[in-house]
Amino acid sequence: MRQRESLSGYATHRPYSSPSGDRRRRAVPDQIRRYYVPLSVLEATDRVMRRFGQEKRECYVWWGGYFTSHGDGQVVTAFCPEAHTEFGRVHLGIRDLTALHSRLRALDQVLLAELHTHPPGAGGQNQVDAAYPAVTYPGFISVVVPDFALPCFWDLRSAYMYEYLGLGRWRQLERDEIRNRFVVEESFLAVKVL
Repeated sequence: MRQRESLSGYATHRPYSSPSGDRRRRAVPDQIRRYYVPLSVLEATDRVMRRFGQEKRECYVWWGGYFTSHGDGQVVTAFCPEAHTEFGRVHLGIRDLTALHSRLRALDQVLLAELHTHPPGAGGQNQVDAAYPAVTYPGFISVVVPDFALPCFWDLRSAYMYEYLGLGRWRQLERDEIRNRFVVEESFLAVKVL
C-alpha cells in the first residue's frame, strides 16, 4: 500500500495500527495540573492556521491526547476538520463534529483543547465561542489565536487561553499560568557526542 506523503516527502500516516491502550477510559481528573504539548503538534497547528490565515479565513483545530494517572493532559495529535470557514466565522455541523469525535475514538484519544483563529483586531473569546465549546468538562481548554496566527503561532502565551469551569463559566488564564501549566517539549533534539 502506497503511503500519502507530506510536503517534506515523509509519510502522513503511521506504518501500522497498534492495539488500543484504553486511554479513553481514564476519567477526567478533578483538576488538570499540566498539559504537555509536543513542539511538532504546535508546529503543525501553526502551519495549518497560517495557511488559512493567508486565505483570510478562520481555522479550527482540536488537540487530542489522554490524561495521565497524575492528572496531566498529554497532547498527541492536532485534528483540523476540512470544513468551510470564512473571515470571522467557523461553523461546524453535526457531521463535522461526528467525524472529529470518530477520529478521536479510533485513535484512543480524548479532546483536551480546541483552538481557533480570529481575524486581526477581533480579540479573544466572544459570546458565541463561550456558548458553544466542543466539550464541557471542568478544565477543558479553549484557545483563541489572534491575527490569523500571523506571523506565527509559536508561544502559547501570545494567545487568549480559557479554562472551562462548568455551568457555562470560563476563566481566562494569565501569561504566567500558561507558562507554568502548558509545557511545550521538543520532539527531536540532535545531541552532540563528546
